[in-house]
Amino acid sequence: MRFRYACLLLIIIFAFPTTGFVCATRVERMEADVAALQLQFNEIQRRINNDQTQLTEMILRADKKLEELGEAQGQTHDRVAQQNVQLALELEQERAEIAAMRNRLDIQQRNLEDLQEGVRAIMGSAASTSAGSTLILPSDQNGLFQFIEARRAANDAPAKRAAILEYLKRYPNAPQLEPLLAELITDDSNAGLDREAITQASNYLKLFPQGPSRNEVIYRMGVSGLRIGNCDLAIKSFETLSALGYADSAQQLRNARASCR
Repeated sequence: MRFRYACLLLIIIFAFPTTGFVCATRVERMEADVAALQLQFNEIQRRINNDQTQLTEMILRADKKLEELGEAQGQTHDRVAQQNVQLALELEQERAEIAAMRNRLDIQQRNLEDLQEGVRAIMGSAASTSAGSTLILPSDQNGLFQFIEARRAANDAPAKRAAILEYLKRYPNAPQLEPLLAELITDDSNAGLDREAITQASNYLKLFPQGPSRNEVIYRMGVSGLRIGNCDLAIKSFETLSALGYADSAQQLRNARASCR
């Protein structure tokens, strides 16, 4: 019986280093994959730069040949005819080379985009917060939405704001965007980010003209407009809400008119 316990203990002792080694190997492989993708990215970028330089040189040569063609028109008919034929052939050749170069650039651009998408799939996407820090955000829609929910629960306002802005940029037609955008406008207004609140309120009214948070968004637009001295915006916002009997919009309208005399 003691021998069995001893064997079991030895198996457990040797199993832990093996598990750590496997994990380390997987991490090294992921790092190697990322490094390989970065090398491919740099190589494609270098090729694109070289091809763009060659394309510019070809266009300049073509322009020069066109100028030569114009100068040749003042010469004798036979000589002009011969030069025109020759220049036309050269220009046609240049056009064919330019078309081929542009096709190569398009292919390389698509390869570069595919490579960038692969990098994003492995590492996520980066976004900056208002506090100056950099976040690595999830690359998929559901992951980004869950990230926003987690930052809300953690009361991490800068990270939540950056993630909502990224969500707006990536998925402007997503059904989950309406409440997120309304939340962002409220947060910006409460934080004194009045110009940002007005900008996002305008986006909301364009995307969701009949959205469930429409009146609250207009109210926040009016409050922020009044704080930055945009009297026309404030008065127009509160007039719209006052006609609907919304909250204290009538009092806010009186305050705006009194402040903007």
